[in-house]
Amino acid sequence: MRELEAKCETLGISTNQLMDNAGLSIAEKISKIMGVLKGLKILALVGSGNNGADCLIASGHLARWGASVTAIILKQRDQPDLRLDEAVRMGVSYVDLSSEREISFSSVEILFREAHLMLDGILGIGATLPIREPLKTFLSEFKSKEISKPKIFSIDVPSGADSDTSELDVSAIKPDVTLALGFLKPCHVNQPASDFCGEISVCDIGVPSNLGFQSYANLMSDEHISSILPVRDKFSHKGRFGKVMVVGGSDNYIGAPALAASSALKTGAGLATIASYDNLIPTMGTLIPEATFVRLKPDKTQLKPGSNLARQIFEIVGNYNVLLIGCGFGVSKISREIFESLILSDLELPQLVLDADALNLLSKVSNWWDRLPDNSIVTPHPAEMSRLTRLSVSEIQSDRLAVSKKFAERWGVIVVLKGANTVVSTPNGNSIISPVANSILSSAGTGDVLAGIIAGFAAQLSDPLAAASLGVHVHGKSAAELSIKMGSSGMLASELAAEVPFIIKKLRDRERFGST
Repeated sequence: MRELEAKCETLGISTNQLMDNAGLSIAEKISKIMGVLKGLKILALVGSGNNGADCLIASGHLARWGASVTAIILKQRDQPDLRLDEAVRMGVSYVDLSSEREISFSSVEILFREAHLMLDGILGIGATLPIREPLKTFLSEFKSKEISKPKIFSIDVPSGADSDTSELDVSAIKPDVTLALGFLKPCHVNQPASDFCGEISVCDIGVPSNLGFQSYANLMSDEHISSILPVRDKFSHKGRFGKVMVVGGSDNYIGAPALAASSALKTGAGLATIASYDNLIPTMGTLIPEATFVRLKPDKTQLKPGSNLARQIFEIVGNYNVLLIGCGFGVSKISREIFESLILSDLELPQLVLDADALNLLSKVSNWWDRLPDNSIVTPHPAEMSRLTRLSVSEIQSDRLAVSKKFAERWGVIVVLKGANTVVSTPNGNSIISPVANSILSSAGTGDVLAGIIAGFAAQLSDPLAAASLGVHVHGKSAAELSIKMGSSGMLASELAAEVPFIIKKLRDRERFGST
């Protein structure tokens, strides 16, 4: 952030101007989320640094727009305090507890009980843990009180979250919404803080686009995703919307490729074909009658029967836009032969999406990235990413974005690192992060659904990053919609796939009619 401020200074944009912009943007976000401000009681917790100044500026705007705002000054601020003076002129009242050796929560408890909204501007990105006294006791008492808590908005980072390490203090304030200033910070995308942040919304603070500043990452939003959905011409036909071939299935995982093919069709792909072993096709046909099939019949008299099956697939895959491989595929000898003869070859293939067992097979091959087409899409969960990178799962989870970025660039592929706050990274260093962390997705088959959605969008678009981003966002939004009805568990992967077209419709309506 200091580097950003220095660059802005060279363009004549002062830190004070950035704070003015931030305060206004915070107030506008709150107003948009909360609606009518008249009669709304807001409690602003104010710290000593720039975060506290942002809080005071936002409080002034909210008071001017009709809210009843009281600021509680919890840490000593520089004097004279021009930001507080301006907030007071705009209608903010305040209680100054900053000079107290022991901050008494009971003295202001009534304000917390009456507040509809609390604005957390105590500690910002420069704060270090642990939280010290007397603030520690004050926050602990607030958290322990059995009172109806107001809706909490944190400015930039929740107070008590370390911006860089993503660690949390035991006294940290858990917000409903975190308003990230300008761009995302590590704590917004790395656990445990990312889950603690609640809903994350990025506030524009007026940083010029020509600064050449490389943001940490972008956040997926309905607005962006709606704008890149495939266009549907009402006079078109199925051939216009792409064809997906799914190679997968084994004795123990018959349903996986069916889920993937169904999900591809649910996105609007024109055709989905499953290439699988002949003895599995009758069962798959009952699971998804809309699919077509390639029956793979191994000839065990051949030295490498898998090579012959790969040839059968290659003879027709040129008619398809996307090849998705791995869902329920297994890691048997014949699966490995098919995979190596088809994927790790010099054959000209359509857009590749590699999931599940395809990734497990890749992990056993040295320098496999030199043998994949550029911009192939790989979709590992943390354990699969561990096998591919030789990093531990804990190392990956401690900095998911950095790991995703590093290996997308090294491998020359698009990495979709699944899990809470799924990260999509490209070989050229771009990353986009899902705001979704939803335990309802912790269910067998949801990864097959995601792979199918990504493949379905890839069949309709020529941009693999757009396809991966669309897939992740639609997958997450579908889960979020179902969790409203079901709670945090009990969803079947087939129910998730069934929700996909309804979410796509909502996103299209948003693009067509605007947000509602």
